[in-house]
Amino acid sequence: MPRSIDLRSSLLLVLAPAVAACPQSPSGFAPPPGEVGSTPAAEPDKAESPPSPENSKTPPEPSDAMLSAPIASALARVPASIAAHYVLSLSDDRNALTIDPRPEPTRRDVRARGFSAKDSEAGGKVITLEGGPFRNGGWIDASFRERVSGAAQLRRLVEAGYDLDERRELLVVDGEVDRSPTLFAFSRDARKPGIVGVCSDVTILDFGQPSPPRPIAVRKPVIYLYPTTTTQVHVGLELRGELLAAYPALHDGAWSVTAAPDGRLVDEATGREHRYLFWEGSSTQWELDPASAHCVPGDEAASFLERVCESHALTADECGDMVTYWLPTLAQNPYTVIELVDEDVYGRYARLDVEPTPDTVIRPFMIFRRSEVPVEVGAPPLPRRHRGGFTVVEWGGADLDAPLPSPWRAELR
Repeated sequence: MPRSIDLRSSLLLVLAPAVAACPQSPSGFAPPPGEVGSTPAAEPDKAESPPSPENSKTPPEPSDAMLSAPIASALARVPASIAAHYVLSLSDDRNALTIDPRPEPTRRDVRARGFSAKDSEAGGKVITLEGGPFRNGGWIDASFRERVSGAAQLRRLVEAGYDLDERRELLVVDGEVDRSPTLFAFSRDARKPGIVGVCSDVTILDFGQPSPPRPIAVRKPVIYLYPTTTTQVHVGLELRGELLAAYPALHDGAWSVTAAPDGRLVDEATGREHRYLFWEGSSTQWELDPASAHCVPGDEAASFLERVCESHALTADECGDMVTYWLPTLAQNPYTVIELVDEDVYGRYARLDVEPTPDTVIRPFMIFRRSEVPVEVGAPPLPRRHRGGFTVVEWGGADLDAPLPSPWRAELR
């Protein structure tokens, strides 16, 4: 367990290049950068003698100008080298600063005197100061040696393999109750995220290593066919993943139906009439990019889905099917981060081979995850699609938080 931490000492949280030891480990040290999962090296990358307490220098305090701006201003000016790999967000009440890595690491919660760190929705950490709420903030370029005053802390950093003289971009913040500065330093390798807290001791807050990709269910893709005249249509489906279900049943990876201009389909194998072709599958390839996503409050989920329908030229019936399927999931989330996957990218996962060749193919596909707090996103404009001639429409999505359905692999009949 992390040792007690006194916020009257300067607190340094470091997103370390690699962390293998957990907070409960005897050593309590992060391994040297680049040696993931190994025992911390006995010798640091640079040979140096840790400073003795009597020879250690007291670091300069941040200037008043450095902490003169609200923390929101600092978070609006995150350096590009940090923003490329990390997402920083502050709760509305300024009690919690969330730092998320781009990869999805394994999770661990830690509580110590003076601060707490719990899992964020994206697998990072939500850090709360007992001396908060967070008040001011600013960025500095400094090394551990310049900013850490305790000889014991410096010694442990050296033993863990860190270069005390390497300069890092540091976020300096303080709290409204305890105005002692708190520092955050960030790894340049987002594949190996972790946090080292430096106060009266060195404490590991481990993000861990990225978990192997888990299968994600691709839910409810349904395919509508609208030829200009009643036509026999062959629809082949090729997945880069596992097919979980299909209705009507596929034969040799395809459906053969008679399609009418109003969308009615008759399965040639059974003679049954259908409104659409249905399938579900699994994949491990989906990764949500906040820069290409939208952050949708639960009470705005229906209107967002309606805008997606409108932008993709879905009919009233198609939109009703899509909204009523996804709304129960999205509406119960405080926020949902939603990315509409580029149709060419989606097509490489699920390839449709339709004969005769359609004039228009529209395939809106969403990937999304739940969030307890608003997330900074790119919110790009929605695509604008138009229908014309023989039109094929398919909608579907993947809830990145949902477990894979229990193994009902046989096709529905």
